[in-house]
Amino acid sequence: MTTPAFDLIRILSATGLALLAMLGIIIGVLLGIYGRPSQRTTAIIMAFGTGALIQALAIELAFNGANRLIEEINYSGVSAWILVSFGFIFGGMAYYLGNKALEDRGAAIRHPAMAKFYFLKQKRSEKARILQQCYNVEILRALPPEDMEIVLDSIKEITFTKGQSIFLKGDDANGLFLISDGQVNIVDEPNVNGNVIATLSGGESFGEMALLTGDPRSASAFAVTDVKLLMIEKERFSSLIRSSLFLRKSIEHLNSQRILKNVQVVKDVDKKHWLNIALSNIERLSKTEEYTFLQKQVKKGAPFAIFLGALMDLIPESIVIGAGFVDFKTYSFTFLAAVFFANLPEAMASSQAMIMAGFSKLKIFRLWTLLIITGVVAAALGNVFLLTASPVIISSVEAIAGGAILAMVASVMMPEAYEDGGSEVGLATIAGFLVTFFFTLS
Repeated sequence: MTTPAFDLIRILSATGLALLAMLGIIIGVLLGIYGRPSQRTTAIIMAFGTGALIQALAIELAFNGANRLIEEINYSGVSAWILVSFGFIFGGMAYYLGNKALEDRGAAIRHPAMAKFYFLKQKRSEKARILQQCYNVEILRALPPEDMEIVLDSIKEITFTKGQSIFLKGDDANGLFLISDGQVNIVDEPNVNGNVIATLSGGESFGEMALLTGDPRSASAFAVTDVKLLMIEKERFSSLIRSSLFLRKSIEHLNSQRILKNVQVVKDVDKKHWLNIALSNIERLSKTEEYTFLQKQVKKGAPFAIFLGALMDLIPESIVIGAGFVDFKTYSFTFLAAVFFANLPEAMASSQAMIMAGFSKLKIFRLWTLLIITGVVAAALGNVFLLTASPVIISSVEAIAGGAILAMVASVMMPEAYEDGGSEVGLATIAGFLVTFFFTLS
């Protein structure tokens, strides 16, 4: 007997099941906003959801999809494997490309682990420009590139217009200056009309002698042209000297070989190699940097991008839940249970990230409410259009959805769990796998 394409009771039941799975989202949002669980707790729950989804994807979508093709239309095992594999690959690639496009528009902040990885890439991109300038400065070029992150954290960029004083003779030493662009005159009097002792240009440094000796400035510095400088302030400089033997030796060598005239310290350094190593060693984000990047993403229109990104996570699950429902007697609750267990920690972590980004609680609730409504609609459409479709179409759609979900698990849930959960996440993942396996056998 053919199941009618439109049966209101069946469709409402399918959407009800999808809503039950998304109950994990509601609980997760409430816990994320009001409960504020620790990162470790969230990570353990995330690992549990990861194990649950992996089991459900392997059995409910991959194996059962292939088995449907073999039993109902006599596909060979290899042919069934090929179709399911292509579906998973297509779904995974679609998720990857969509997620990558939305990352640049602010969607990365919906997952803390993804956000940290994305922000680290942004930090490296921003620091690459400054590293290019640091390479032109002899005392910094003498440093091992592995030590450059601590130097970068100490540098600030400043500009002076033509004729402007940078410091005057007799001033207290306030920092070390590295010329990024332009020219600077070192003058023996506290005014621009004094005798020019030296003219310095891009890649040269000045101001370190007074920092090392603790004496007042022995000369003045004026901008000959509009000049861009990298400055390391006195306190930072002292800290760097204490922590970097290479920097101290570089400055001592520089000062021993010049009288206010720069001498090349390091000549033959492979610039590309030096920059690559320096960038690869930028491996952390301070809380301040993380907050700054979050605020930038919000200003770039993140709410809509976050919505689309979360939609990519939610829609495949909802379609599969709706497509598989005929009646409660024959329905397998394995996949539904896995989605519930995965949605809860995902919503917790996402809500916490949005709070950190400055989203109001009302805006967060609106976002997730709209997502839940969209998920319910997707489940209804899946039930209407896929329930009576051919085995090839059903298995293909399930495989595509499975690939997208697996890509999400691998790129979002697993990194999130293992970053903050420690060794216990392995046990939590196994627990999630076994609980979902119980639903498969019952």
